[in-house]
Amino acid sequence: MRILENSEYQKIWDIFYERFNFRPSVNGPFPAISEPLRSITFGFAANVNDEMLGELKTSIFDAFEVTDSLSNEIYYLDWQHECYAINRSTAKSSWVNGFPDGDYAILLAKDMCSGTFGHPWEPSICLFGDEFVQAVLR
Repeated sequence: MRILENSEYQKIWDIFYERFNFRPSVNGPFPAISEPLRSITFGFAANVNDEMLGELKTSIFDAFEVTDSLSNEIYYLDWQHECYAINRSTAKSSWVNGFPDGDYAILLAKDMCSGTFGHPWEPSICLFGDEFVQAVLR
């Protein structure tokens, strides 16, 4: 896992804002992105426990392992914080789980065609990319 350098960080966020029409706000509008056509959004239970987070993490990173990608890395974007590029093959051993614990949590394939968008104030997680969604649902 590597921290994104300033120029890469800015470039990725700029593309994300434009591609997903990202509108960050505590008070809405919800959702904070224009959800892709091939997506599914789930609300979170009121009391999320460690077991649930483990299942979420496993499902997400298993899906990234089996979906096609041009890169061996996944982006982890944590709004207003350090962001990372994570090796797909070692992602499950990282501390990242995709859960929005106080801020937006975004996991993306480098081409941004598949991934997750975790919204802490809605609270929800959007999964997108047809093959990725199907892999998570399995």
